[in-house]
Amino acid sequence: MRYEIQIVMSVSLFVIGVLSSVSGLWIILAKEYHQAMKQLSAQSVRITGRAVTQDSVAPMIDSASRMVEAINQLIRTAAGVGAFLCVVGVMICVVAFWMIGKV
Repeated sequence: MRYEIQIVMSVSLFVIGVLSSVSGLWIILAKEYHQAMKQLSAQSVRITGRAVTQDSVAPMIDSASRMVEAINQLIRTAAGVGAFLCVVGVMICVVAFWMIGKV
């Protein structure tokens, strides 16, 4: 009975580890913010061209640059979460293999 419980626990830990690693990779490889970043960059160039001739466009340039910085930070945070999930998933899989080896 004890060995069956250890095997069930090991298999469930392995499944959780694989799911964690896959979700981490999915977060890292998702390109959900890249399209918004490209559009903002294109609009920033257009606004900068107008700023040379108009003084009233300066606040818009400042706002656009802050938004680009915020999206960059969001992408870095998402990549960090994805990497953390991958590492934790691999560690959980290693623990599951260790538990199977002890049976």
